[in-house]
Amino acid sequence: MIQAFLRRYAKAQADAVAPFLGGRTVLDLGAGEGYLAGPLRERTSAWLCSVDVGLFRRAAGPYVAYDGHRLPFGDAAFDTTLILLTLHHCAEPEAVLDEALRVTRRRLIVVESVYRNRLERFWLDRLDRRLNGYRHDGKMKVPFTFKRPEEWRALFESRGLQVVRAQLLGSWWERLVHHPLLFVLDKGGPAAIAGGA
Repeated sequence: MIQAFLRRYAKAQADAVAPFLGGRTVLDLGAGEGYLAGPLRERTSAWLCSVDVGLFRRAAGPYVAYDGHRLPFGDAAFDTTLILLTLHHCAEPEAVLDEALRVTRRRLIVVESVYRNRLERFWLDRLDRRLNGYRHDGKMKVPFTFKRPEEWRALFESRGLQVVRAQLLGSWWERLVHHPLLFVLDKGGPAAIAGGA
């Protein structure tokens, strides 16, 4: 049942991020089972590689496991890097973001669950812990480094990233507990600011 939910969610994520891809090579950092790759290939002509800290793959396509510290790719190897609901599972999200920046030529697309008050943070922790307990046979223990929208924005801007777009995703009922916020981030240069968090 959890795998069917994750496949369905991957299709919604593909719909959300496909319009913002820049270039033909895409890295899905923190890909989990790799379910995003198929729907994204259906929507774009981009070549996609999935990477995560373990071999969690359940879908077809290029998939690489890495040590969680240094990505096994050269500098600027990908036009766009996707980091979807991943940074809050990193003990050092700043270091993971820096590695993503190293291997990315043009654009990062980040989706993060955000909170605005203590109650929202409580429900995020509870929901995420429950959901991830069912994934990977419960073997993957992850931290919860959730941030407020302004904290993510400040982190991205501290790395010289231009926030091209920031928008909440999902239906109204999804936003009751889980507040997925999409950030489209360009490396350097001028960018038109649209939307807002």
